[in-house]
Amino acid sequence: MSNALLQPRYWLAHALDWPQTGGPYRECAQALAPSMVPRQMVSRDVADVLAVADAYQKEQPTRRLVFFSDLTLWLDQQGSDWTRRGTRWEMALCDLEEAPAPALFLTLSQYHHAILGDAGREGATMYFTDGRVEKVTPEDREVARTFMQQTLERDWPGYIGGLIATGKIRTA
Repeated sequence: MSNALLQPRYWLAHALDWPQTGGPYRECAQALAPSMVPRQMVSRDVADVLAVADAYQKEQPTRRLVFFSDLTLWLDQQGSDWTRRGTRWEMALCDLEEAPAPALFLTLSQYHHAILGDAGREGATMYFTDGRVEKVTPEDREVARTFMQQTLERDWPGYIGGLIATGKIRTA
């Protein structure tokens, strides 16, 4: 089995709508390996998101889990955004959910879900039911990333191995 399939260079994750029902942890994010997305089979919007993700990850080569919100922040730092690029990012994220590529859905807390989706320059401010208010720091963001990355490192190889074993992915 190809190591590039089992352990891709990086994953791209984005937050889905928070489910209305369920416990404190809910399936609310999608992660996929951009290297496994056939670029010729996706919309221009998806292809642009993936191109930005590739460029971002080349600049951050040790980052194995890229949040879509990282891309938005990165474009902002460069004086650009999805609109200036002519990319319908919301459409691209919807299309990624249906892309002809393996993807894992992540089960997260509402806290981690909010961090994953936050593209604010100053970071999110969280308001808790017990009255606490917490400003999410870059360190908090990295702790959340590490948690999600460890989940992917643990679960991805078995998921891909299962797809190979059932013939849904061919390695030759």
